[in-house]
Amino acid sequence: MKIKLLTTCSLIIVSISLFCQFPEFKYYEIGKTNEELLGQSSLVDMDKDNDLDFVVGSSGGSVWWFEFQDAEKWIKHKIGDLCLTDKGGVTIDVDGDGWLDHVAGGTWYRNTGNPANEFERYENGVIYAYDLIAGDINGDDKQDIVAMSEQEGIFWYSIPENPKKKWKKTQIGDGIPGGIYPYGIADMDNDGDNDVVRSNLWYENVNGDGKKWEIHRTISYVESQGEFANSSRILVIDWDKDGDVDLVQTDANNPNGKLAWHANKDGKGINWFTHSIAIETNQDLHSLCVADFDNDGDLDVFSGAGPKTGDLYKRGFIWENTDGKGLSWEAHEILFKKENFDAVAADVDGDGDIDICSKPWKGNTPYYLRNMLMENK
Repeated sequence: MKIKLLTTCSLIIVSISLFCQFPEFKYYEIGKTNEELLGQSSLVDMDKDNDLDFVVGSSGGSVWWFEFQDAEKWIKHKIGDLCLTDKGGVTIDVDGDGWLDHVAGGTWYRNTGNPANEFERYENGVIYAYDLIAGDINGDDKQDIVAMSEQEGIFWYSIPENPKKKWKKTQIGDGIPGGIYPYGIADMDNDGDNDVVRSNLWYENVNGDGKKWEIHRTISYVESQGEFANSSRILVIDWDKDGDVDLVQTDANNPNGKLAWHANKDGKGINWFTHSIAIETNQDLHSLCVADFDNDGDLDVFSGAGPKTGDLYKRGFIWENTDGKGLSWEAHEILFKKENFDAVAADVDGDGDIDICSKPWKGNTPYYLRNMLMENK
């Protein structure tokens, strides 16, 4: 009987150990673009077939969407040419017709309902954007656009009833080389309207209508000197589930970037406490995805190697949240010798775990990192 009990216990221990292993990610090439310098990442259901497709565009060139068929088969479609943007782009329903369109800085491309064909191109007056995101700025329950470039500043744009006309422009503040992407729009002070976070500070939407903005210089984390001063990737999220908005942030355009999350201690966006995730990475952390990659009920963080990486090899890591509170972390290298620029994460293949799509900045091959958690269970 004792032998049987020991055997049973040993099987339980082995089973738990196997179940707790961090998932493997399998690399697949999605296809090839006709140009390099790739930005404008979106993971969306472009063709309404209930799976996710990958949108990617070149800097000041063309935009494509890759239709997901399976991990090894993606079909490339052209969205359009002559996009008036740097790296910034976002895929949303601009005209409210139920089909997803694409905004690329000063251009937007209308999906006519047959996304396999090229979209209709229109110019909207938006700046040539490094970062571009969408959210409700003026409280009318409609998507607005927030765009930033170092040269021109940060602006938000209200999309008119007829989006083929020029979009109304309001300045929020000054620009830097990256710092509102992947998502810097949230109610930072719990007053019921959306504010905007810009890397090393945030702008309060004073009256809730987007007309008046007040600067709060309360965030000090990333490199503040040099050519790419204050450049980061930033995401707003209630990390500690206390009802206010916290921040996750990487050092971008820095050869030895660091990574942290900032707790909103007073719930008003004034007092912050920084929890380090990684200090020495030797990587330009030019991606930021926050998701439960191992399906254990807490949030993990993915980032990876942009073009300014100091390491001999470009790498991508998921930092596993080992205590569930964001106070203890373990790094898992899931990508090697591949440049990683503004990745996006979601359940691409619909199997119940979170995958990643990304691409190089200096290259023309987007790729898919398939989470094998469910397949290897």
